[in-house]
Amino acid sequence: FALAQEEPGATMTVCKAHTDTIRPFVVAAILKDVVFTPERYASFIDLQDQLHRNLCRQRTLVAIGTHDMDTVEGPFVYDARPGSDIEFVPLTPDDRSFNAKELLEYYETEVTGKHLKPYVPIIKDSPLYPVIVDAQNRVLSLPPIINGN
Repeated sequence: FALAQEEPGATMTVCKAHTDTIRPFVVAAILKDVVFTPERYASFIDLQDQLHRNLCRQRTLVAIGTHDMDTVEGPFVYDARPGSDIEFVPLTPDDRSFNAKELLEYYETEVTGKHLKPYVPIIKDSPLYPVIVDAQNRVLSLPPIINGN
């Protein structure tokens, strides 16, 4: 591995005054020249899930998100906002848009969201939800729940 120089647009601004109330830390890395075959991608996601269950303590300590840098635009912002103000299409089988508050309610009740239901209580009762957005204000992640599509 080699540490590269910072690239324009590859930065993340952390809104500490907001995020300190819910999930105070964020770490990001950009990996280049990584090629995923379907098998490698499945293995990578399996590893991510294993880390979430164990080291990450069921996502209460850490949540891992992976994004294709060809589909997002930096600089990035890590913030915490009211759930009703975070509107996005999550990584789900359909292209339905939710605000974050509605999405957490959906995951609590819908069978298709049962794998995410255990993580909902981590942020559900907070007045602010953590969110990562790109330069176009597209939601990349609602940690520790789910990434945007």
